[in-house]
Amino acid sequence: MSGYGDKPFGIRDIKLTPLPTGSQIDLPVAMKLAFKERLVTAELHGDDSLQSVQSSTDAVEWELEAGGISLEAYALMTGRTVAVASTSPTETTALTANSGDVMPWFKIYGKAVDGDGDVHVKIPMCKLNAPIEGEFTDGGFFVTKCSGLAIDDGSELYEMVQNETGGDLPTS
Repeated sequence: MSGYGDKPFGIRDIKLTPLPTGSQIDLPVAMKLAFKERLVTAELHGDDSLQSVQSSTDAVEWELEAGGISLEAYALMTGRTVAVASTSPTETTALTANSGDVMPWFKIYGKAVDGDGDVHVKIPMCKLNAPIEGEFTDGGFFVTKCSGLAIDDGSELYEMVQNETGGDLPTS
């Protein structure tokens, strides 16, 4: 390997896509995309010692953080809808939650830069497993935080691609 893409820096972009289809939403002010594989592990003990260990990938645990509030992204991850009323300069945008709302599946794309190249991460089948959260604080910006699980979509659990020449994230 030539070394391109092996020193990614920061997070340049995060996009969310509803499943099975729908319009992709940009997560503005992307701050964090974290993920780790979840393993199923078993140990075989016998004759007073550890004889064998087996581990296999089960799922991916992921986290997102973004500055501000994107009600469109919030709606995409929670299966809710955004209602826009009136027109500028009195336009309002509202998102309403109800008990019993069921969280949908969606796809996450992330991008980090590396010199002239970049690294793209795709997690194709994600679902929230904790509530979206954030805080309104004196002297501070609202930061949206959420986390969940991803499972194999039948073709992959996740994909990381190192690009010698940087480019845009896929649009679907």
